[in-house]
Amino acid sequence: MKGDIIKKFLVFLFSFILFLSFFTLNIVKIDAKEVKILDNPRPSYFEDATYYLGKLYGIKNDPEILKEYENLFSEKDTFCIVLMYYNIYTNKRINSYDVSKNDFLKHIEILKKYGFENITLNDLYYFVKFNKKIPKRSVVFTFDDGFKSVMLASNILKENGFSGVTSLITGYIDSSWEVNKGEIKTLISNKFEISLHSHKFHNFYLELLKEKNYKKIEEDIKTSKKYFKYNFKIEPIAFTYPLGAFDDKIENILENLNFKLGLGLCKNFVNKYGEDPLYISRIEISERRKYSDPKKFEKLIKMITNSN
Repeated sequence: MKGDIIKKFLVFLFSFILFLSFFTLNIVKIDAKEVKILDNPRPSYFEDATYYLGKLYGIKNDPEILKEYENLFSEKDTFCIVLMYYNIYTNKRINSYDVSKNDFLKHIEILKKYGFENITLNDLYYFVKFNKKIPKRSVVFTFDDGFKSVMLASNILKENGFSGVTSLITGYIDSSWEVNKGEIKTLISNKFEISLHSHKFHNFYLELLKEKNYKKIEEDIKTSKKYFKYNFKIEPIAFTYPLGAFDDKIENILENLNFKLGLGLCKNFVNKYGEDPLYISRIEISERRKYSDPKKFEKLIKMITNSN
């Protein structure tokens, strides 16, 4: 009897939330004499509340309700590692940030050995924000600066059942070293994801941050977002902090521009439920950090899995 009453209440509550969601699908901005609908609305109230309600009723420990919702949420020891690569080379490295193709292939073998599964940026966001169910050992591959070698990396990942994310400096797309528009379209069609990584001021973010020139930072991020939407009809949900430049005001800029995720540096080895989605920790995998060495990479992965 008690279970029936709760279920009826849930149906009513979800219906009411669904009704509300029609009014929150878009954020309306009133500007003098006209009403504008923002291009990139935040997630609807219904979308967010679904996870909150599931968690709330799971906590009640009602066996029937808990059974209905248990598949929505991750177990306590679930975590995600986000790996940060730059250039994958076959013959000659560019600098100490690089990783050889052979070492990269071995990294993938090691991750498979330890049971890691690939997730998307949306999965990562809903995990850290709402504890959405993801594989207990999850991984996201990221490749900073959009080097042309990301095309090779994407093919290798695809052959192994994985995908990844490339962080693009939009002002240098079509340059001699960064992927061009055609290559980006190929990546997108192959389910590779995009994170924005500045437009023209990538190398000056730390200086701008020191000067507290947030206006210039915001303009650069806006330009990057506008450029990508115009050329590819997509608005990436993630922004990768150039040179790791980050503080609360830059986070607020991202939030106001409707970014869901901010990709940072290695504050932690893993990302777990409850952490700030606008500062996702990543582990740099490069020859300068020594983690490119498969033996040291495996030692790192073993340490992470044993401690979580």
